[in-house]
Amino acid sequence: MEFCSTLNVGATIWQEHAFLWDFPPLFWELCLSGVVVIVFFALLWLSPWTWSHREDQARSRAALRALLTVITPSCSLWPSRYTKLVKNCSSIRVDNRISLPLDMVIQDVFEGVVEFRDPLIDLVELTRGIQVNGWTICAHLEWKLWVDVMELWLCHKADRGLGMFGWPTSRSPVDPFRLLFCPFVASRPSGDHINLDCQPLSSIRNVKPGGRLTLEFSALSMGIRPCSVTHVLALLPFILYSRDSCGPLRHPRQLSRVLDMLGAQAQAAGQGNMVVRSATNMSMLYHQELLRLHERISENGEFRKMLVDAFGIRRWRQQRFCLALEAVLVRRGLIEKWAIEASVE
Repeated sequence: MEFCSTLNVGATIWQEHAFLWDFPPLFWELCLSGVVVIVFFALLWLSPWTWSHREDQARSRAALRALLTVITPSCSLWPSRYTKLVKNCSSIRVDNRISLPLDMVIQDVFEGVVEFRDPLIDLVELTRGIQVNGWTICAHLEWKLWVDVMELWLCHKADRGLGMFGWPTSRSPVDPFRLLFCPFVASRPSGDHINLDCQPLSSIRNVKPGGRLTLEFSALSMGIRPCSVTHVLALLPFILYSRDSCGPLRHPRQLSRVLDMLGAQAQAAGQGNMVVRSATNMSMLYHQELLRLHERISENGEFRKMLVDAFGIRRWRQQRFCLALEAVLVRRGLIEKWAIEASVE
């Protein structure tokens, strides 16, 4: 009886589902194909390659979040070169390091593509590496910066006056834009006041015997080793100023060379003897003046509009960055500001 009951149940089920066998063969082929596709994607999802790919994406997102604490895109999306750079860096699992080409980032800042979170960012510290959320964000110097530094350094070596008389050039005698950001930090005594950062040393020819003279100039620290990373960073403001300036190149000076050339220039002009009364390091006051200029160019809307209308938005971005950069380098002691007081007797 139990066997007959089982047969009756089986027959009933067969009759209820017999209509399934009436579907055409194409239906069963599609069903089989769907099952194969589902199994394929299930195996793909569980495969080691998929897990590795998802882990790479997670690392890339984490790296971009870390990078966002240092630089930020000007629009809502990162430029493709930064996403590719981060992806390549995050694929190296043994080292959580993001290495940025410094000159590329600086040019992108000038073009308005990216901005530094902190305008007064310490590039010296950035070249050594900044720790952010388990990632090390650093900047490396491209060969172009090394070439620019060597060119500037060789020009100084070839010119006995370290660029004081200037190379023969088709540039204008004075860059009007630079004059707006060429502060005089020393007190203004009676007599001529010359800033060698934006004026030639030949200006002392107008000083008459018995007159007094105050010279200001920027110099590199004597403790900087030539052709080192620190040397490149210290010269970076001078390199950036020289690229777009229409006036004479701005060069760093050396105190001893300035003193030598000061006397030689006075004798060549037939002015008698040049007596140096004092040589003062004005770096602290110069740092404060750079910060004041940076605040003015950043926060003063009328002044910013005047600069942009007269010289263009790129020149404004460049000047704002260079003021911040030089302020940091002066604070670190890599760039110094000197003032020499002399008289012609």
